[in-house]
Amino acid sequence: MFTFEPLTLDDLPFLIEVRNECRESLHDNRLFTLAECQHWFRESKPDFRIIRYNGERIGYFRLSNYDAEERSVYLGADLHKDFRGRGLARSAYEEFVPQVMNTFAVSKVKLEVLSHNEVARALYEKLGFIEIARKKAFAVRNGGPVDSIIMEKRLLTHGNSPS
Repeated sequence: MFTFEPLTLDDLPFLIEVRNECRESLHDNRLFTLAECQHWFRESKPDFRIIRYNGERIGYFRLSNYDAEERSVYLGADLHKDFRGRGLARSAYEEFVPQVMNTFAVSKVKLEVLSHNEVARALYEKLGFIEIARKKAFAVRNGGPVDSIIMEKRLLTHGNSPS
């Protein structure tokens, strides 16, 4: 059973542990301290949701770039290393995306993933995301350039076909 709760100051040690551990898969791969994370949280007031599975924190969702005109929002997630590879990310996305649709009144969810992150790309494709654009040589990982792939999933609205 999944629950999704707004990120609080008390969650920041967990968030920074997860974020720093998986930073080579993120667009910004800098290592952050807890103090920097606390400052970021207070200043930017991010829309993050802690993912709990059977009551235990397993990761978080990031929401950003809400566009009322396009009716879209960006979404991303990071799971703690102890919970990867068990199908939990897929299940969490399947439960969370309908909540996002209702909360934001959107018809599309977008995300960006680095091209070297093949596991995440495969997950997103299984979830119905398709590539809509690519930023060439966006970052350098393992000594070579990697692209940033923009993906989109159109959501069913009002029980009809995707808009």
